[in-house]
Amino acid sequence: MSESKKISSKNLGRGPMAIIGLVVAFAIALLVNYLVGMFSFKADLTENNIHTLSKGTKNILSKLDTPVTIRYYVSSDRGSLGPSEKAMVRRVEDLLNEYISYAPTKEVELPDRETGEFEKQNIRMLTVKKFNPSPDTDAEDSARADGLQQGMSGETRSDIFFGIAVECLDKKETIPFIPARPEVMLEYDLSRAIANVHGEKNKKIAVMTSMSVGGGFAGNFQAPPKQPWIFYEQLSQDYIVETIPPTVSEIPAGTTTLIVLHPYDITEEGQYAIDQYLLGGGSVMAFVDPSFFYARAMAPASPQMPGMPPQGGGGPGPSSDLDKLLPKWGISFDNTKVVADLDFASQIIRQGNFSPVFLTLNKQSLGNPDAPDNVTNNLNRLNVLASGGFQIAAVDGIEATTLIQSSEVNEYIEAANADPTAEGNTDSIRKNFKPSGTPRALVVRLSGNFNTAFPEGNPAAAKEEEEKAKAPDGEKGKGKGEEAPKEEKKDDSLKKSTAPGRVMLFADTDFIYDDNVGQRSNFPGMGTILQLMNENLTLVQNGVEQLSGDADLLEVRSRSSVSRPFTRQSQWKREAEDKYKEEISKFVKERDEAEARVQEILSQTPGGVEKAILSPEIQQEMEKVEKNRRDTAKRIRELQKQEKQELTRRQAAFKFGNALLMPILIILFGIGLAVFRKTRTAAR
Repeated sequence: MSESKKISSKNLGRGPMAIIGLVVAFAIALLVNYLVGMFSFKADLTENNIHTLSKGTKNILSKLDTPVTIRYYVSSDRGSLGPSEKAMVRRVEDLLNEYISYAPTKEVELPDRETGEFEKQNIRMLTVKKFNPSPDTDAEDSARADGLQQGMSGETRSDIFFGIAVECLDKKETIPFIPARPEVMLEYDLSRAIANVHGEKNKKIAVMTSMSVGGGFAGNFQAPPKQPWIFYEQLSQDYIVETIPPTVSEIPAGTTTLIVLHPYDITEEGQYAIDQYLLGGGSVMAFVDPSFFYARAMAPASPQMPGMPPQGGGGPGPSSDLDKLLPKWGISFDNTKVVADLDFASQIIRQGNFSPVFLTLNKQSLGNPDAPDNVTNNLNRLNVLASGGFQIAAVDGIEATTLIQSSEVNEYIEAANADPTAEGNTDSIRKNFKPSGTPRALVVRLSGNFNTAFPEGNPAAAKEEEEKAKAPDGEKGKGKGEEAPKEEKKDDSLKKSTAPGRVMLFADTDFIYDDNVGQRSNFPGMGTILQLMNENLTLVQNGVEQLSGDADLLEVRSRSSVSRPFTRQSQWKREAEDKYKEEISKFVKERDEAEARVQEILSQTPGGVEKAILSPEIQQEMEKVEKNRRDTAKRIRELQKQEKQELTRRQAAFKFGNALLMPILIILFGIGLAVFRKTRTAAR
């Protein structure tokens, strides 16, 4: 018998070996997938770990001591969901599984079904029940009873249910339609719902303002009620919110946080009320402004011309300040100056230019980007409009923290020249811009032990004594020449903090106005859906939660902000301006000199303008000057056009590279790898 041949890779050849290699690789992939599934292993490689429960959510879950039920509704009938919606369903279910895994298990006494006797059982404090609310089913009735809303699938155009109801005892919170909110906000919405149904809504927010931020009567019985401002509406979901006028002499008892909103008409008594509330350990959030741009939107329309823009009067004043309190807190604020910033200048769509007073702020605007505060952590996009700036001086006992600031390329300008919609304002600001080189504080937090700004006590009492002193003699005493005995009133006002207080200051009221925060959209069958334009509201809610002591929800919301704004445009705009700025300035100067020369000729000509026009010599010189002026103006327009083309080219190059660079690199890598392998094969 012939000797049996030994099997080796050389005998098999390359083809069979390749097939065996593929089979082995496939088997390894199956094995790895199976093992990962068994041990529920996952890795969150996103920058902000958005697919991992936050520490705040875990803290909320760990405090559960009463069972909470989540009813999860999704229309999963065949054909009702598109591919992207099915992917969202998987992500939502993964998130719910995470919640279940971190929910605690408690030992409670429950009745036995057979004997009826109570016995101790281990019960998980959070359960999830999934329903498919098909038409004409109990699940559909349950969804409607829970307050869910049907929305239209974006791909199949079907009416679907896709929402959550959270219930604990007799309290219930609903997320009516999950796709209506940004997906990154789902964890916050769900954690807030769990915290609300499990706890009590017992913290009170007082909003001090004379503006109708809470909505209500519109001043006309035929008009629908005014909607509350978005921030007021959102805070009302978690707190008891009420408004108080800026003339009160005392802040309502039990107020957890006081919000002072654009106090353009605040009285001394109102500032005294803030002072005393803060000294008692209160928390204050204040919005002041040198130029409240949207104040004009609140002015009543002119009755002579219905439908026309307001002609002034009747609305809130454009500027506001807390002139008695801020200096005592170590804060300087000029309510006639607005911060202009070229680095953060934002494009106004209607005008097509970048306004230095309408700013889009990113992570670089954080007071300390390397170690951000909890209240600003993970914020990426904020918008301020004609904001003022704070200057901070050290005060014993008070710690000051700059939360948001401008870039170094900023300048103070007069509030009267800050309207970005006024013709010529933006060009004038850029033309005369002189950067300060020092960032300006836009949002500041103060904490510690404060001293009173009213050392002489309640100003209302002082006014009362002054009025009595001015009263006629007959009113002072019981009879003629007889004065009533003076009663010395004890000054029981606080002179310094009895407990540490906290203040969060914003130099812009537009920051929280609806048109600068988000848009309400009405969808059939879904009601009103809020679409946020930036993270202004997030910062305000974070601030209120920090001042009110809700650290867990603050942490959950902060990590939900994952927008990535495109911030290179302002830098490119500035670089393009710098490239042509000197040449444009030269021609602008020549144009202005030519116009001044024309006026000089006319003013120095005997007989006035009529005679100057009739003089051939003057006519010839004026024509020459006018030609130079026209040529200069034409050259300026050409340079401005080149500047715009430069910006457009850079934007187009970036978009082209972003779209095609990676595919090209992958193709080149593949070609290189193929050539390399072919070279090695040929060498064998």
